[in-house]
Formats: sequence, structure tokens, C-alpha cells
Amino acid sequence: MSDSTIKRLMMALAIAVVAWGAFAGVSRLRADRVTRFALPRVDSGAVDTIVLARRGDTATLARGAHQWTMNGHSADSAHIHDLLAGLVDSATWGELIAESPSSYARLGVDADSGRRVRIVMRGKPAVAFTSGKRTSDWSGLYVRHGADSAVYALHSSVLGEALTRGTDDWRDKRIARVNPDSVASAEIDRAARTALLKKAGGKWSLGGGPADSAAVGRMLELYRNFDASGFAGGAQADSIRTARQLARVRLRSKSGASMLDVIFDSTKSGAWARADSGGPVFKIDAYQLAQLAPPESTFKAQKPVKK
Repeated sequence: MSDSTIKRLMMALAIAVVAWGAFAGVSRLRADRVTRFALPRVDSGAVDTIVLARRGDTATLARGAHQWTMNGHSADSAHIHDLLAGLVDSATWGELIAESPSSYARLGVDADSGRRVRIVMRGKPAVAFTSGKRTSDWSGLYVRHGADSAVYALHSSVLGEALTRGTDDWRDKRIARVNPDSVASAEIDRAARTALLKKAGGKWSLGGGPADSAAVGRMLELYRNFDASGFAGGAQADSIRTARQLARVRLRSKSGASMLDVIFDSTKSGAWARADSGGPVFKIDAYQLAQLAPPESTFKAQKPVKK
């Protein structure tokens, strides 16, 4: 073997060693980056405000003296608790997925579709990152931290669900909580007729005559946990408030105290419920109208069939 051939082999070997070293260094850097990634430490008790903003849609969650609010409306306390629990979960970890901006749109962390998450603790900005779509295995979601170009799969099913909720989903959807056993009378106004139901001795009467107690019980059970599916907003809510009511239901206790006074309306865009005293206009499923405010005939006692 000639000297020139040996030199070429030695040079090739040197290049291979350098290339391997560079590859190993990059691999170690990437591995270190993955294992080091985690959300900044959050003290859930010190969180004042959480801002979830995406293009044209912002949800501002603010801690009040007695409850959290979402854009000034009552917030769903269970959803807030889940979000805070996810932010402090020590089991949350991140896995490097991509580093090129060309992947941002596909992963949902670009300026158009990404949700910018900002957390304020004791009046000072503490955490900021961009959240995107759920991961393919549904175990978390994609995030991009600050100005870092890297995108990570953040493994946390709690945060995955919380940070992909719609804005209205953060609002408290409770319309009413009524214990059916505490109701002593009910008035249902519908189609210019009023069904007056009263309970005595565990049985219901309708306008002085016997009523179908089972039918009354089915209606009242719907008010035990009466929740909305959504909300009307802006001009739509104002229009519904001034519209002619479709039905009205009043529930009272044995002492005569009002337990519920709700008005129902129906428009081309859906079915709606609102308290007589004002407040938000709640969206409900259209099929619920006939169950929540049934016609008077629903409560008439059935005559026994003669054999």
C-alpha cells in the first residue's frame, strides 16, 4: 500500500471521527434539552390571572374575593381547579417534537391558531407559552415556550383538555339547582294558559283536581341540575331579552318563597332560558323545552282503564 493511499485513509478516518463526535454532541444536546424541559414552577394559591388568547378570541380568568370570573362572568370553578392542578403537576414532562417554524401550523402553535397562555402571580407575569393541538395519542398537547423555536409534546392529559377548551366552556353553565322534594307549588305559563300545580300530603293537584304526580316529578327532576349548553352574546342576547316569551316556570317552596323563576324563548338560532330577574341568556337544547315547560295536558291524571 502506497504512502498516498495510507494518508488518504488516515484523513478519511479523521473526518469520520470528527463527524461522529459532532453527531454525538448534537444528540447529547438534544437529549439534555428534552430532559430539562418543564413548565416554570407555579404556585396555584398565588395565581391572580390566567389569560388564554388566540386570534380574535380571549378568555381572561381572574380570581375574585369569592369566586373566579371569565371575562367578567362567573367561571366554572371545577375547570379552574383542573387547570391549576395541571400547571403544578410534577409528573408533567415535555418531549422535543420539532424545531422548524414550518411545523408550527401543523402542530397548532403558529400565530393564527396557537393559544397564548399567560399566568400572573401576585400581580407579576410569571409564565408565558403558546399551546397548540392535542398530541396524536391524546396524552397532552403541543407547546412552544417563549421565543424558543422548539416545539414540545407536553404530556399532561389534564392540561391537554383544559388548554383546548373553547372560551364559553370556562363560564359557569349552571342555570339552577333545585331540590324537587322542596318544591310545594309550580306554575307553568305556556300558550296563554297557566298550569297551577300544588303538593299536599305527598300528592300533586292541578287546578284543584288530581294531577299526574309522576309527570310532575319528571319535570322537577330536570331542575335538580339544570345546566346550559352555551350562551347568547351581544345583540343576540338583547334581542332575546325583549322577545315575546314562549313559556315561564315558577317554582316555590312550602313557605311560598321563590325557588325558580325562569323564562324560555325559541328563535331560529336555538332555544334559550333566562332568569326573570335578568342575568345571562343561556342556550339549551331545543328538545328540552317540552320537558322543562310541558303543556298543561301533560299533568292531567290518567283515568284508570276499565276492564
